[in-house]
Amino acid sequence: MAKIFGYVKTFRNYLQTDKGQHDFTDYVRAGFFILITTLIVNFILRLV
Repeated sequence: MAKIFGYVKTFRNYLQTDKGQHDFTDYVRAGFFILITTLIVNFILRLV
């Protein structure tokens, strides 16, 4: 259990850096575009 808290603490510290904030926003943006693309393709395939 202590390992998990260590990982969380390390991740939170990483997010407080400029690089961490930039990476996090890039990952969220990429995930959003993947989700939207998947929904659009799924919608198109159901119409055909």
